[in-house]
Amino acid sequence: MAEHSPLLPVTLTCNTDPRFIDLIQVVGGELLKHMCFTQEDGERIWLAIQEGIANAMRHGNNSDNSKTISVRFVPSAEQIEIQIADQGKGVDMESIPDPSLPENVLKASGRGVFLMKQVMDSVKMDVSESGSTLVLIKRRKGRKQAAN
Repeated sequence: MAEHSPLLPVTLTCNTDPRFIDLIQVVGGELLKHMCFTQEDGERIWLAIQEGIANAMRHGNNSDNSKTISVRFVPSAEQIEIQIADQGKGVDMESIPDPSLPENVLKASGRGVFLMKQVMDSVKMDVSESGSTLVLIKRRKGRKQAAN
Protein backbone atom coordinates (compact mmCIF):
# COMPACT_ATOMS: atom_id res chain seq x y z
CA MET A 1 0.00 0.00 0.00
CA ALA A 2 1.41 3.39 -1.01
CA GLU A 3 2.05 5.75 1.85
CA HIS A 4 0.52 9.22 1.61
CA SER A 5 2.92 12.12 1.58
CA PRO A 6 2.49 14.46 4.57
CA LEU A 7 0.09 17.37 4.22
CA LEU A 8 1.85 20.72 3.92
CA PRO A 9 0.78 23.91 5.69
CA VAL A 10 -1.90 25.94 3.92
CA THR A 11 -2.15 29.72 4.38
CA LEU A 12 -5.12 31.83 3.33
CA THR A 13 -4.92 35.62 3.49
CA CYS A 14 -7.90 37.89 2.90
CA ASN A 15 -9.16 41.31 3.79
CA THR A 16 -11.41 41.85 6.80
CA ASP A 17 -14.68 40.73 5.24
CA PRO A 18 -16.89 38.10 6.91
CA ARG A 19 -17.82 36.68 3.48
CA PHE A 20 -14.37 35.06 3.35
CA ILE A 21 -15.17 32.88 6.38
CA ASP A 22 -17.17 30.45 4.20
CA LEU A 23 -14.25 30.08 1.77
CA ILE A 24 -11.82 29.44 4.63
CA GLN A 25 -14.26 26.85 6.00
CA VAL A 26 -14.18 24.87 2.74
CA VAL A 27 -10.39 24.62 2.86
CA GLY A 28 -10.23 23.93 6.61
CA GLY A 29 -13.04 21.37 6.48
CA GLU A 30 -11.38 19.43 3.67
CA LEU A 31 -8.04 19.47 5.50
CA LEU A 32 -9.67 18.10 8.67
CA LYS A 33 -11.26 15.29 6.61
CA HIS A 34 -7.88 14.42 5.07
CA MET A 35 -6.47 14.23 8.60
CA CYS A 36 -9.24 11.74 9.50
CA PHE A 37 -10.92 13.86 12.16
CA THR A 38 -14.48 12.63 12.65
CA GLN A 39 -17.27 14.78 11.24
CA GLU A 40 -18.33 15.67 14.80
CA ASP A 41 -14.79 16.67 15.81
CA GLY A 42 -14.40 18.57 12.54
CA GLU A 43 -17.58 20.56 13.20
CA ARG A 44 -16.52 21.40 16.76
CA ILE A 45 -13.04 22.41 15.63
CA TRP A 46 -14.54 24.54 12.87
CA LEU A 47 -16.75 26.39 15.41
CA ALA A 48 -13.60 27.32 17.33
CA ILE A 49 -11.81 28.42 14.14
CA GLN A 50 -14.82 30.43 12.99
CA GLU A 51 -15.00 32.20 16.34
CA GLY A 52 -11.26 32.96 16.16
CA ILE A 53 -11.59 34.41 12.64
CA ALA A 54 -14.64 36.48 13.62
CA ASN A 55 -12.76 37.84 16.67
CA ALA A 56 -9.71 38.67 14.51
CA MET A 57 -11.90 40.59 12.07
CA ARG A 58 -14.15 42.29 14.63
CA HIS A 59 -11.79 42.95 17.54
CA GLY A 60 -8.26 42.59 16.12
CA ASN A 61 -8.84 44.59 12.94
CA ASN A 62 -11.82 46.62 14.24
CA SER A 63 -13.79 45.51 11.14
CA ASP A 64 -11.41 47.64 9.01
CA ASN A 65 -11.75 46.30 5.45
CA SER A 66 -8.30 47.65 4.51
CA LYS A 67 -6.64 45.33 7.05
CA THR A 68 -5.93 41.67 6.41
CA ILE A 69 -6.21 38.44 8.33
CA SER A 70 -4.27 35.29 7.64
CA VAL A 71 -5.32 31.77 8.55
CA ARG A 72 -2.58 29.13 8.48
CA PHE A 73 -3.39 25.44 8.87
CA VAL A 74 -0.35 23.41 9.97
CA PRO A 75 -1.14 19.68 9.89
CA SER A 76 1.08 16.98 11.36
CA ALA A 77 0.72 13.33 12.28
CA GLU A 78 -0.11 14.30 15.88
CA GLN A 79 -2.23 17.44 15.56
CA ILE A 80 -3.63 20.34 13.58
CA GLU A 81 -2.41 23.82 14.47
CA ILE A 82 -4.42 26.80 13.26
CA GLN A 83 -2.78 30.25 13.36
CA ILE A 84 -5.19 33.18 12.92
CA ALA A 85 -3.25 36.43 12.47
CA ASP A 86 -4.65 39.95 12.44
CA GLN A 87 -3.18 43.44 12.62
CA GLY A 88 -4.46 44.20 16.12
CA LYS A 89 -2.87 44.46 19.56
CA GLY A 90 -4.12 41.08 20.81
CA VAL A 91 -5.74 40.28 24.11
CA ASP A 92 -4.64 38.62 27.33
CA MET A 93 -6.58 35.34 27.10
CA GLU A 94 -6.47 34.86 30.87
CA SER A 95 -8.09 38.25 31.52
CA ILE A 96 -11.32 37.30 29.71
CA PRO A 97 -13.99 36.51 32.31
CA ASP A 98 -15.41 32.96 32.41
CA PRO A 99 -18.95 33.32 30.99
CA SER A 100 -20.17 30.28 32.94
CA LEU A 101 -19.66 32.01 36.30
CA PRO A 102 -22.88 33.49 37.76
CA GLU A 103 -21.58 37.07 37.73
CA ASN A 104 -20.78 36.81 33.99
CA VAL A 105 -23.78 34.87 32.66
CA LEU A 106 -25.50 37.96 31.28
CA LYS A 107 -22.34 39.47 29.73
CA ALA A 108 -22.17 39.23 25.95
CA SER A 109 -18.39 38.93 25.67
CA GLY A 110 -16.07 36.03 26.43
CA ARG A 111 -18.23 33.21 25.09
CA GLY A 112 -16.14 32.66 21.95
CA VAL A 113 -12.88 32.23 23.83
CA PHE A 114 -14.65 29.96 26.34
CA LEU A 115 -15.91 27.81 23.42
CA MET A 116 -12.42 27.66 21.88
CA LYS A 117 -10.95 26.50 25.19
CA GLN A 118 -13.63 23.78 25.51
CA VAL A 119 -13.00 22.41 22.00
CA MET A 120 -9.26 22.81 21.46
CA ASP A 121 -6.34 21.28 23.37
CA SER A 122 -4.45 24.60 23.39
CA VAL A 123 -5.52 28.23 22.89
CA LYS A 124 -2.95 31.01 23.12
CA MET A 125 -2.26 34.49 21.78
CA ASP A 126 1.12 35.56 20.40
CA VAL A 127 1.61 39.32 20.05
CA SER A 128 4.25 41.10 17.94
CA GLU A 129 4.76 44.60 16.56
CA SER A 130 2.94 43.66 13.33
CA GLY A 131 -0.16 42.25 15.04
CA SER A 132 -1.43 39.29 16.99
CA THR A 133 -1.81 35.60 16.22
CA LEU A 134 -4.30 33.28 17.86
CA VAL A 135 -2.84 29.77 17.94
CA LEU A 136 -5.31 26.89 18.25
CA ILE A 137 -4.11 23.28 18.57
CA LYS A 138 -6.17 20.10 18.42
CA ARG A 139 -4.38 16.80 18.89
CA ARG A 140 -5.51 13.77 16.96
CA LYS A 141 -6.88 10.93 19.01
CA GLY A 142 -4.65 7.88 19.13
CA ARG A 143 -5.97 4.73 17.52
CA LYS A 144 -6.59 3.16 20.94
CA GLN A 145 -8.52 6.25 22.11
CA ALA A 146 -10.57 6.43 18.91
CA ALA A 147 -11.67 2.80 19.33
CA ASN A 148 -13.22 3.49 22.75
